[in-house]
Amino acid sequence: MATVRKIVRIDEEKCDGCGLCAEACAEGAIQIIDGKARLVNESHCDGLGACIGECPQETITLEEKRTDPYKERPAHHHDAHKKHIEEKSAVAPRCR
Repeated sequence: MATVRKIVRIDEEKCDGCGLCAEACAEGAIQIIDGKARLVNESHCDGLGACIGECPQETITLEEKRTDPYKERPAHHHDAHKKHIEEKSAVAPRCR
């Protein structure tokens, strides 16, 4: 059931694809696709805007929009998976 709530809006024309917003998004709602940041799952966006301050191009804003409700469980699952990947790569041997 759709509801009106705040989610991020990304101006893809201004985006340079640096990826800082995707790194800041603990929910995994933002990904870099074809060199641009994209909101890939509105139900994973918590609407808090942690990504906004990370964008050097100021391409991200909050908007009120009718969309699916925020799904907390997948967001926390993504955050735990991201931490697992980071820990795994920190201990992995590096090739020369």
